[in-house]
Amino acid sequence: VNAGGPERREQFSPQISVAPPILIPQAYVPHLDLRMGLYRRLGEMDDRQGVEAFAAELIDRFGPLPPETQNLLQIVETKINCRTACIAKLDVGAKGAVVTFIESGFPDLAGLLTYVERLKGAARLRPDSKLVVSRDWPSGDARLNGALQLSRGLARVLAAGESRKAEMEPA
Repeated sequence: VNAGGPERREQFSPQISVAPPILIPQAYVPHLDLRMGLYRRLGEMDDRQGVEAFAAELIDRFGPLPPETQNLLQIVETKINCRTACIAKLDVGAKGAVVTFIESGFPDLAGLLTYVERLKGAARLRPDSKLVVSRDWPSGDARLNGALQLSRGLARVLAAGESRKAEMEPA
């Protein structure tokens, strides 16, 4: 088993720093035990389809999602992507993001360099192996969406690299 394999990736919880509020408001789900159970279920999510099904269930049971809960669901999906992409920490601010990979690094360096190149000067890999992405994200919503898109892009890079590697291995 390689250090960047799926087994390794699920053993950490990525830290994501963004500005907007992320929660299930008491006014939306008044019962504390039920709210805590919903948070626990969210913590166990491991794919986008699960998050979407959870959102549909919330809407069905409690009505339209409040903005804070939409934000929470975006963060959960971002965390799932971060685990896939070996991202330990994602700091997002008004001028962009800093991505810190897990200690063993991003498993597909060639794919990462291609990704950085595709961003045409908006991203660079620092000597400390952190990825810096320069973007203008003035609002909390823009930052949240930026975090989601960035995590999706890096997860796709890794998935593409793994499928290329599988194609090259002898049967």
